[in-house]
Amino acid sequence: MKLAKDVYLSDGRVLLLAGFIIKSRYIRKLELFNIPFVYITEEEPVALTEFSEERVYAEAFNTIKSVMTSVREGKELDIAAVKDTVDDIVHKVINNETVFMQLTGIRDIDNYTFLHSVDVCIYSVITGKKLGLNKEELNDLGIGAVLHDIGKCKVPNEILLKPGKLTDEEFNIMKLHTVYGHEIVSNTPGLNKKIANIACQHHEKWDGSGYPLGISKYQIDKFARIVTAADIYDALTADRIYRKRDMPHMAAEYIVANSSILIDPEIASIFIKNITVYPEGAIVLLNTGEIGSVIEANKNMSLRPKVRIIARKEGPPVLEPYTVDLMHDLDVFIIDILS
Repeated sequence: MKLAKDVYLSDGRVLLLAGFIIKSRYIRKLELFNIPFVYITEEEPVALTEFSEERVYAEAFNTIKSVMTSVREGKELDIAAVKDTVDDIVHKVINNETVFMQLTGIRDIDNYTFLHSVDVCIYSVITGKKLGLNKEELNDLGIGAVLHDIGKCKVPNEILLKPGKLTDEEFNIMKLHTVYGHEIVSNTPGLNKKIANIACQHHEKWDGSGYPLGISKYQIDKFARIVTAADIYDALTADRIYRKRDMPHMAAEYIVANSSILIDPEIASIFIKNITVYPEGAIVLLNTGEIGSVIEANKNMSLRPKVRIIARKEGPPVLEPYTVDLMHDLDVFIIDILS
């Protein structure tokens, strides 16, 4: 069955969103909060395989927000919810790794931490699939990616949300989120060592310059090395309190430039080849002043897609749309994402 209306708690918080497929764990949650009834749609029951990527993405956001809020309040981590959500993401990615690409990167500053965790999970699972990981491994990777920043729940908000640059002392406190994360995951039944390693090691660097252990290369858990690439790319492409986002192609160039320095070179290569930097349907502004819709990502060069020009920032209107292939027009490049 599918929810027809949002479900609210007595204090006004949203518990479940309209359109969610009612799963057994949702029924447990409804019972927990003493919700007497819900509204469902009159249409035929929907198979779980038809659960749309938008709903999976929204559920993942709500799950990680709920989990991180609970941990901050000293409550237990709801691992059943995390596993269920990640399983949905893995299922979708196994069938089509580009399915979430139009959703990643769409976030506001207030919800950065939660949406960042979802995006890092998606990027990591796509990369893991291309590296040949099996479904069980992808699930562990996805859980670790969603929870990679769980230790930030133990960092004071005045540091976590500080609009300016952190002092050395504040940064040292911030770096402890990796240690806190390892402790939280290690003490949660049902989570294994590889998942704990991701929480601990996702800021370790290929050249040994990272933290908290200062280990390098293959001393770093493979899953953590995957999450490192996803974490860096997603952080660069997000608006933050203290800095504007980089364009996806700039973030991708950073990944390439830091291959064999900060990032495992094999993982960096796989990541760039398989993360659709400019997904189909994105509305972009070119350096020529032309505005267009991305219609196709060029294989192995997603930095330079084909763009259908539909308007100009200035000058005469485009009466007949036309296509520009950025692989062939090397003097033309994307300077902004409009939608």
